[in-house]
Amino acid sequence: MSGSSAIKTILLMRHAEAAAEEPHQTDFQRCLTADGIRIASETGAALLTEGFRIDRVIASAAERTRQTADLVTTAMHSTAARLDLEELYCAPAKRFEATLCERTFDDETSVLVVGHNPGTASLMCRWADRSLSVSPATVAVFESSADTWHDVKRTKTHVPKLVCLLQHGEVAWALDKN
Repeated sequence: MSGSSAIKTILLMRHAEAAAEEPHQTDFQRCLTADGIRIASETGAALLTEGFRIDRVIASAAERTRQTADLVTTAMHSTAARLDLEELYCAPAKRFEATLCERTFDDETSVLVVGHNPGTASLMCRWADRSLSVSPATVAVFESSADTWHDVKRTKTHVPKLVCLLQHGEVAWALDKN
């Protein structure tokens, strides 16, 4: 890839709606609700319709985030490699940002990161430089002019720019590129 023409796309997603914790399970084991399953699939279809693709998936190892990632990638017809990381379970924004920089390859141009609140919402709002409502299954799509994933940080040169926001399985906002 040539230097200045590279664009890194980050699809930062909060997992879809999860069921209440059952007495025989931990929070880590919670699954998606039927509505969560539907919305995650609709979100993947909407991302595909908008022309987004993914080269890698990074998800918390919790059941609900793994399910969300599976449903989104299936709807996008993606076979992207996925990393399920316990360190992302309820992680803060800085851990998501560091993981994005540390666990990707520079020939990958688009990464889906699926996590939990408040970490994902905090990172979405920080990168967007605005307050966002981050309900379950919200995806904020950012683009960065960084040449490497290590450079995708909040710096004056490579600040990720919000280009699209999906909520409830559909596009809620998109940057007018005209």
